[in-house]
Amino acid sequence: MAIEDYGWADRIVHRLAFGSPIPQDLLLDIEQKKHGRAIAAQPLTAPIFVTALARAGTTLILEILARHPRLASHTHRDMPFVLTPILWRELTWRFAVAQEKKERSHKDGLLVNVDSPEAFEEILWKREFPDHYRADGITPWGPLPEAFTAKLSRHMKALVLARGGGPEQRYLSKNNANIARLPGLAQAFPDARFLVPLRHPVDHARSFLRQHRLGLDSHAESDFARRYAADTGHHEFGLVHKPILFDGFDGQGDATRLDYWLRYWIAAYRAVEAAPRAELIDMQRFTAAKKAAQLFAHLGLPLAPEAVAEAEAMIRPIKAYDGTIDADPALVAAAEALYERLRADPRCVL
Repeated sequence: MAIEDYGWADRIVHRLAFGSPIPQDLLLDIEQKKHGRAIAAQPLTAPIFVTALARAGTTLILEILARHPRLASHTHRDMPFVLTPILWRELTWRFAVAQEKKERSHKDGLLVNVDSPEAFEEILWKREFPDHYRADGITPWGPLPEAFTAKLSRHMKALVLARGGGPEQRYLSKNNANIARLPGLAQAFPDARFLVPLRHPVDHARSFLRQHRLGLDSHAESDFARRYAADTGHHEFGLVHKPILFDGFDGQGDATRLDYWLRYWIAAYRAVEAAPRAELIDMQRFTAAKKAAQLFAHLGLPLAPEAVAEAEAMIRPIKAYDGTIDADPALVAAAEALYERLRADPRCVL
């Protein structure tokens, strides 16, 4: 759902939801009293976390997986009371209307509407870990506190239940910031799957830079666009950009230069290289061969011909890196060496 689709009433409700923790707390309390037993009884089996730096292909993987009938993900209809998906649907279903898809604000050809899957899980992380979101960037996580794991599990179960529930339904998350939490999430959810799209670093950095410039313009033109990105934890680009402070990256430098994004890429994917249970997806190979069916099978999902057909219809091959160097050659060499190691890693499953 594009920011320009938010009317004045939508913006008022958004500000009500994020202007204070009280409205979210109130709805959480009501949902727990009304549906707490059902939420607790909902199985949480083999959740799927899609994560990487933005512009790697996480949205495409989410869009593909969300088409499978066994997977439950957030959609734009969950906004702004994302933390109470059951109750919010009960309160708003009478006002739900169909909407034509249009290109999202990233200007990357992906078409979305209110029923499209989206990344909203970060709202819970920001609520529970405000100290991690510093002015200079976002600090990575270690082991997750048991109390938070219980809250996240409850939220995941509630979302699955809001989509119909049952023992065969699985939680599906896309959250780019989870790339900074892989060890903690792996420990907290032993049967979870962690999919990390991998894109050629120079092309990835160029896409980063283009999107950051679009974000700067968008946030300068619209205070609501800036507020929306910050409230939902989308700190990847623009005036609300907060880099994740991986080892070896201090967040300093000019984010309007390609070198900045290459340094960021190297630090992030070194963390992925060291992370347990990360399953890499080579996006050049994946998109060229349109491996939707293989992805479903890899995750143990039953054959779903309609979902495969819809997914394959939306996949467009990523162009191979053209060899042009418009950044520090030493950075390009280091990034390419890491990229080739990851492509050859046995954890690169598709």
